[in-house]
Amino acid sequence: MRNFMTIFFITFCLIFVSSAASAFDYHNWIPLLSESIGGMDKQGEPEGLNMEKGGQSWSSIRQQYADAAGKNISLSIITGSDAPGIREFKTMQKFNMENEKKKIKALEVSGHKAVLAFNKKGGRSNLLIAAQDETLVVIETSSFDSEADLVALADDIPLAEIADSVK
Repeated sequence: MRNFMTIFFITFCLIFVSSAASAFDYHNWIPLLSESIGGMDKQGEPEGLNMEKGGQSWSSIRQQYADAAGKNISLSIITGSDAPGIREFKTMQKFNMENEKKKIKALEVSGHKAVLAFNKKGGRSNLLIAAQDETLVVIETSSFDSEADLVALADDIPLAEIADSVK
């Protein structure tokens, strides 16, 4: 019986360690961050986070970009079923809304589901792109007055490589 318990404990530990080791690490995204997006260059080092709580894990990374003219964006990548924004994104995909200040619409960007939350008055706008089911790429900015210009920034982001990195 003692041998059985020892074998069981060792097996349990190996399973636990292998599942923890398979959790995504934001460091894997660093080489995928574009040097420039829409003519804006990286500013500083990326900020990342790996989070684990109650058996759930998620990761995120954020990189700032800017140009000499003062345009800037923040690019974030988030993965994990309980990651902030994943559930909200799934809800936002189901509706379109527009008023005098803001426009929210679901669209497709480079073959990926996306949601544009565009501030018509020049405030903060967001483009959320699902690289895959539980992985979001988010562009935040107040530097763009055109929906098309904001959406075009996604052309400089390696969405397929980001999706492949978390499979």
